[in-house]
Amino acid sequence: MDKDTPSDYNDDANVTEQSISIVAGGRTTSTLTITPLQEHHGASIYCKVSNGYGLIISDRKSRIDVLVPVVIRPIENATVLQNKALSVTCLYTKGNPPKTSVTWIQVNTSRVVGVEQTLTIPNMQITDEGYYKCRVNNTMEPTGCCAQTAYDETMFYADVQYPASIQRFFVDGFENARSVTINQSQSVVLSCETYSDPVAHMFLINNTRNQRDILAETHNNTISAFLENARCEFDKGIYQCHWYNIHNAVQQAREIEIIIRCAPRASPFMPPVPKVWTKTNSSVILTYTIVAYPPPRASSAFIWRKQVNNEWFIVNDNTRINTQISQDRLQTNLSIVQVQIDDFATYTVNVDNDIGSTEQTFVIQANEEPAFPEHFGIPENTITDSSVIVEWTPGFNGGDDQWFVIGYKQYTGEKWTYKTILEHIERISIEELVAGTSYQFKMYAENSIGKSADTNVLTVTTRAKSDRGSSPSIGAAVGGAVGGTVVIVIVFGMFILWKKSKRNEAGGSQYDDLFNGQVNVSAVSTSSEYEAYKVESKNRSQYETLAETSFHEYSVITHGGTQEHNASNRVPDVADNECAKEENRYVNLVLSKTGT
Repeated sequence: MDKDTPSDYNDDANVTEQSISIVAGGRTTSTLTITPLQEHHGASIYCKVSNGYGLIISDRKSRIDVLVPVVIRPIENATVLQNKALSVTCLYTKGNPPKTSVTWIQVNTSRVVGVEQTLTIPNMQITDEGYYKCRVNNTMEPTGCCAQTAYDETMFYADVQYPASIQRFFVDGFENARSVTINQSQSVVLSCETYSDPVAHMFLINNTRNQRDILAETHNNTISAFLENARCEFDKGIYQCHWYNIHNAVQQAREIEIIIRCAPRASPFMPPVPKVWTKTNSSVILTYTIVAYPPPRASSAFIWRKQVNNEWFIVNDNTRINTQISQDRLQTNLSIVQVQIDDFATYTVNVDNDIGSTEQTFVIQANEEPAFPEHFGIPENTITDSSVIVEWTPGFNGGDDQWFVIGYKQYTGEKWTYKTILEHIERISIEELVAGTSYQFKMYAENSIGKSADTNVLTVTTRAKSDRGSSPSIGAAVGGAVGGTVVIVIVFGMFILWKKSKRNEAGGSQYDDLFNGQVNVSAVSTSSEYEAYKVESKNRSQYETLAETSFHEYSVITHGGTQEHNASNRVPDVADNECAKEENRYVNLVLSKTGT
């Protein structure tokens, strides 16, 4: 068989082994049977016969025409967006004969959609999605046989994709409602369905407080979430279904509002502040924010009360106190300006609607330095030669436990000595003082916040040791009234009794008349200076004593805590005469109890 190089016989292929030779009657017949391959197409077959006498070669003009069917190549699946064109080419290897027919068939409908090698569908729709088949064929007419049509085919899938879009978003049982009202503790199911190819990325979001709490998330075209025992403070509000796929420019969303009927209750997102600390003369606002549906609408739905001596009173507006209600009826305020001491108290607010009510307690507490002690003083009858008793009335404690600090020093000294006293004490004795010495006293209150201002300084003189019945001197008693209301004006009277009288030659007796128990008595007229004093006792049942000290200052402490005028007394100068050489006698005038 000559194929590769017809003009060169040296490369011919010997196919004799595939032949059968028959000798009959001196005649030899050789039959060659072969199955030609495509590579044998166009080859020439010839026969060469020889014996010992010679060589015979047949004609070379006969050639083999190998008929081959067309062979199609696979087609990859195609993805196309909705409303866009699909263009696919059917590739194949030509057969023999090379003339080939192409047919495109939509498998789902068996409909022929093209007869060209390239299939073009200009406006693909979702209904166009599916399998498509490309079929190719050629017609072979072998020698001595009937014509045969050979064909080959392949399929691909046309995926028509589109952006995700909502089909429906609903609450089970309320399929067509965009706003759903349920009761407290009721359970519901939210469902969302989309059209999407490829499948959508979906979220269900609780957006009640703009917090975007994700309830469920999936890569699918449907999603649902179970809202169990719905609570109005957490579950009431806006719910959203979000979806998108690779073909969406922006994320899409749809909303449903869920309203939950419930009695008023404190909002967990703006919880009340039950205790408020402030200072006097400042401002304070008590705020109560609630969750409720329906909102409280009645005029009496919000009531503020104040506790006074274990009794509750409705708070009424005035120039300092004002109650307010927000426009949505879900918040109320109690504002107080220029806070006074009696504003530090316990308050409640009661809120109700058609379903129920709630109550919240607030306490306004002071948080400041204490006020300085009031009625700071030293009772006159508590002064001895070595001690005094200090009394006071505690002022406002500033909202915290307070204590008191008393400072004292000698009038001429510079260093103060301080004593700290607990809050419940209002009277204390200051010991180990020096007799006949002037002291200064002051005090202040203190708590954990700070200290009050000092009281005014109180000046007191202790009794002399030999002074058993005279009254001490008290100066500058400021800062509080001494406990009683009796005001005693004491005028010191000094009487000098001479043993001899220059004008009485008889050397008379001494002056022994001490005017015991008398009032409005004038002194004896002598050549020395004698002064007359009027002693008045406002309280007839009390004994009064005139101190013998020369040149003491006397202060009167009134009930109002103010200092009255000081009264001075001095020993009168005695003329230089022989009587002056005698010992002067200073006698205390003791006021006897007079009848009333």
